[in-house]
Amino acid sequence: MIKKKPEQKRPLSKQEKKDALVTLLVITAIIISGLYWLGKTSDQENTVRLKAVNNGCVYTNGVITLIFYYKGKSIHIKYVVKGKEYEYIGGWSNNPRHLGKNDSVRIRYATSDPSLVITELEDGF
Repeated sequence: MIKKKPEQKRPLSKQEKKDALVTLLVITAIIISGLYWLGKTSDQENTVRLKAVNNGCVYTNGVITLIFYYKGKSIHIKYVVKGKEYEYIGGWSNNPRHLGKNDSVRIRYATSDPSLVITELEDGF
C-alpha cells in the first residue's frame, strides 16, 4: 500500500486576508445594525401601546390560552370587548399569583383601540 501525502494548503496572501477581514466586518456591522433596529422598533411599539392605554382605559378580564415560563416569558390571552373577541400575544414580567393556562387574568385595554392592552403580569399595569 502506498500512502499519499496529504495536500498542504497554501498560505493566504495579504490581499486574501484583507478581503476576509473586510467581509467579516461588513457582516458583523449588518448584524449589529439589525439587532439595534429590532430593539428600537420594539421599544417604539411598546411606548405607543402604553400611551394609548394610559390615555383612557377600561379594566376587564381575559383568559390565558397559552403561557411560556422559559425563553422569553410569553403569553396568549383571549378577551371580549363589546361582543368582539380579541387575542393578545405578548410578554410578561412577573406572575405573583402563579397563573397558568385557562386562568383568568386582569387586563386594561385602550378605549381608542381595544387591541392595545396591558396585563396584570406586566410592570406597567
